[in-house]
Amino acid sequence: MHLMHRNLKLLSQCLLPNTALYSMRCYTIKFSGTEQIDYLNSALEEKVTDWANLKSKILNIQGILNDKNVDAVILKTIVRNRKIDLALSYLDYLKSSTSVLNIGVTNGILNLYYQKAKETPLIESEKEFILRTYEDLYAKYKVLDYSTAETLLHAVCAIGEWKKALRVLDDIIISSTPSHSAYSTLIGTLFKCNKEKEAMDIIQRSVADLRPLQCYAYNEWIEYYQRKYKTKGTIIKYLDKICWHISANSTLITKETADKIQNAYVSLGWKADFTKIRQDSGQCMSCNSSLDCLKISDEDFKLLQNDVKNKLIVGSDLFLKTSPKELSAFLKFVDTTAPYDIVLDALNIAYAVRKGSHIQKMALLRTVVDHFDRKNKKILLLGRKHMLKWHKKTLEYLMRKTCSFFTEDISQDDPFFLTAAILSGPNTDIVSKDLLRGHRFILKDEKLKQIFQRWQWQHQWKVFVVRNTVIKPPLQYTPCAQKNDDGWHLPYEKINNDEKGFLHDGIPDSWLCLRSKVIR
Repeated sequence: MHLMHRNLKLLSQCLLPNTALYSMRCYTIKFSGTEQIDYLNSALEEKVTDWANLKSKILNIQGILNDKNVDAVILKTIVRNRKIDLALSYLDYLKSSTSVLNIGVTNGILNLYYQKAKETPLIESEKEFILRTYEDLYAKYKVLDYSTAETLLHAVCAIGEWKKALRVLDDIIISSTPSHSAYSTLIGTLFKCNKEKEAMDIIQRSVADLRPLQCYAYNEWIEYYQRKYKTKGTIIKYLDKICWHISANSTLITKETADKIQNAYVSLGWKADFTKIRQDSGQCMSCNSSLDCLKISDEDFKLLQNDVKNKLIVGSDLFLKTSPKELSAFLKFVDTTAPYDIVLDALNIAYAVRKGSHIQKMALLRTVVDHFDRKNKKILLLGRKHMLKWHKKTLEYLMRKTCSFFTEDISQDDPFFLTAAILSGPNTDIVSKDLLRGHRFILKDEKLKQIFQRWQWQHQWKVFVVRNTVIKPPLQYTPCAQKNDDGWHLPYEKINNDEKGFLHDGIPDSWLCLRSKVIR
């Protein structure tokens, strides 16, 4: 099934109409099957020598491929399978068998040369093809369509033509947002061409468009500073600039980028270890220093609170599944009973028992309520109305100990407990295992997303049931890149995490510890 979806996507990309306009008409294509692509993939596993025979056999199979699009699909499939030598061989066949290359084939060749340039320098004829294609396209069209522009940008970057790439980027922006790869490829090319000012400008645009940098951009950024500056102190000063970028944007870098940063600092005499941070204390297991808790300012919390009032309620994508009557009743309830010390997502907590009975679920809720009641906390319990049918005696006990509000069963309860907590004020905590990623997504502004994430880290309790009930308090530190007197701690994404039993709770688990001296 996965192979079929991939093949259909490949076909649709290669069958784009030959246009280069401000906007493109949408075409809906019904596919009868993927036998042609399946045959092609199978043939590529063997050593293909007779391309004409292969193409003929593909066209003899019933399907969507025809004389007009088959070359583009074959070329793109070969490149996607990273068989560069085969792709170059097929290109030689095309050049010898046809005098005119359509836009699909042209884009396939541009992508082939971009992929080849990652491994080995392009020869002069290949560079000339890219330049000639650039000139021909802009002679024919005032503005390029998104797909062609993206492909062309990567190709001109492969030969260092950064000015041309900047022009192509502007075309992409007219109709859409440039991809992560487009931004990072251009940024990396600018650093490679020693154009720091232009690179920093594009970095700001990529941040504004929510396009975090990829490995290539970081690699070339690091190598630019290593190339430009000669003294260790100066290089470290500018490497810190990269780390500050990671910190300011709460970026989770890849393992490949972490490796590059580690090697850069080690070459300058620093100690650099891959490590973990103790979640109960924020202490680094390598250097024993602790990360700070970067508190949200009153001003930032007010921004978040106002956004909740203006967007999540008034404009309300989150409350689409509730009725105006229920929403009005809820807001009136919060207005008369807030502020709270703690807001419980009752259904989320109850289902920590998983397959337990209603009695067991209510018993867990009672354990959690008692935990905070003993601390003299004012508690809001938010649940759904079907929970009112659960164990009556325990329910009555919970309602005596808390303020309680039960939503209709069809309503989403997450928005209610989040809204209650944020409207309640900056000192209110929440209890839920939900990672709340969907709510971060609804906050369109990147600064608000970061404020919400920090608020969540500092205010979210979680309940786990293994052998006993564990009520886990909020983090005592902020799990984003931080600098202290001795160096940096950078979180990174560990690919193919094979640790058995690892519970992913949205908090970075892998860190790079950089320090200028060994801490005793």
